[in-house]
Formats: sequence, structure tokens, C-alpha cells
Amino acid sequence: MKLIVDKKQNGLDSNEFYEYLKTPVPKTEITQEEADELRKTLEEGMKEYPGLGISATQLGIKKRACLVKFRDQELFLLNPIVKEKSKEGFIFYEGCLSIPRTLRTFVKTIRPCKVVIDTDNLGELTFEINTEGDKEEVSTETMMTVIVQHEIDHLDGITILDRVHSTTIKNETKFGRNEKVVMKSPDGDFVEVKYKKANDYYLKGYELI
Repeated sequence: MKLIVDKKQNGLDSNEFYEYLKTPVPKTEITQEEADELRKTLEEGMKEYPGLGISATQLGIKKRACLVKFRDQELFLLNPIVKEKSKEGFIFYEGCLSIPRTLRTFVKTIRPCKVVIDTDNLGELTFEINTEGDKEEVSTETMMTVIVQHEIDHLDGITILDRVHSTTIKNETKFGRNEKVVMKSPDGDFVEVKYKKANDYYLKGYELI
């Protein structure tokens, strides 16, 4: 069993990485026998490459299937599609088995606080962060919300490097002084302010979203 990993050279993805992890996988008809075999393969993959989730594409299989596992929850998702997602987002730090350097230094991403997905085997599922439960440690609800989005991203040809959250303004002139921007507080609250006031919030620890 082989895990597809990032072997970027001269700023370019390897053909294998591009084929499996940068190319969306469409929904296909999958028989029960194929589904059982896929689940078994993904479970074996998670044992060989320990993590919180794994997609079929990470193992070189062009099928829309993934396995997510955290604490006492384990879900096998067949042909998962994100149907709805909240406009509100939250910051998280993620790593990816297929991009080894991100396991040494986590990537700061931004994810929707709530997503509704549709699957062939489990129907419609809703995942939403639990801010109350996150006060002492990351809650199961919040972690599953992140993992599910991370693995479905793989099936959509997206990696966490495409989800990097940055507060750096590359071209400040694109914001007019009276143009409104959204900023997030250290506690996770969002506020809409005019750009000319943004610096005041930066000094309080807010980040530009």
C-alpha cells in the first residue's frame, strides 16, 4: 500500500500528486461489494499511515470515499458532497499525511463553522463546531467538522495549502478607507469595521478574515 505524498520540485507538483490529489474525483456508482472493499482498504491505510482521516485518492484510488476517525467516532463516507456551508468561519491548525512538512509545522487554515454533506451510504450529515466544548480541549464536534472537510477536500482536488489563512494584505490599496472588512477576535467573535479602523483592532489581537 502506497501513500501519495507531495514531492514538489522547482515549485511544480509531481505528476502523481497532481493526478490524485489535485484533480477532483466525480461521483460514480459503487456496488456494496466495492464499498466494503474500499472501507477495508481505507482502514488498513489508517493503520499503516496513522492519522485522523484518509481519502481513497491518498492511496491512489480514484473513488469518492474517505474514512474519518476521532475518539469514539468513525465514519466511512461514500460519494460525500458538501451541500451547504456556513458563511461564518473559524481558524484551525492542520497537518496532512500527504504533505509531510505540514506535520512538522501545522498550516493555519480557515473552515466554515458548519457544513452539511450528502453521502450515498449515510444520507445527509451535519457537522458543526462546538465553541463551548472547545474551552479546555478541542471538542469531538469541532474536530470532526475539520476532518470531514479536510478529507472531502482531497476528493475535490484541494489540499490544506489551498486553504491557508493569511492576514497579510498584499495590496493594501485595494481596500478603500471606508470599505468594510471582517475581522476575528482572539475569542472567535467576528466584527465588521471600516478599513481605516482595522489597525485599532489589530492592536487588540484581531485578524483580518
